Amino acid sequence: MSPPPAPGRKLRVIVVDDQPAVCEVVADCVKYAGHDVVATARDGLEAVAGAQQHRPELVIMDVVMPQLDGVAAMEAILKAGTARWVVLMSGEYRSHGYTKAGMTQRGATAFLEKPFDVSQLFSLLDDLAGQTGPAPAAS
Repeated sequence: MSPPPAPGRKLRVIVVDDQPAVCEVVADCVKYAGHDVVATARDGLEAVAGAQQHRPELVIMDVVMPQLDGVAAMEAILKAGTARWVVLMSGEYRSHGYTKAGMTQRGATAFLEKPFDVSQLFSLLDDLAGQTGPAPAAS
């Protein structure tokens, strides 16, 4: 795998997945792309708390998780203004009544269907890093 292009700027990212191996792989890819993983979380409640504490620009989050699912966590994070973007990922979202269009309408920046090719993630990170605008205010 060749390295992704250098980011326009370094993003602060939280990675959330209830499967530790998936969380670790996605976090490693984010770091490999030149961005900072400021936290990882295992469920939506941890994601909301982590976003409040770390104020990332981006949260990459699984949809189907215990405690609080990714869609509800995304809505809470965006409503609080504690992250600029939320990218959702899942392979089981349909069986839980979600659609890609519905998740986007509710605020998702993008959706990655598991399993996804890391080049999709690299491309998305590169696109977001090239966008300008204010990051979430530090608390």
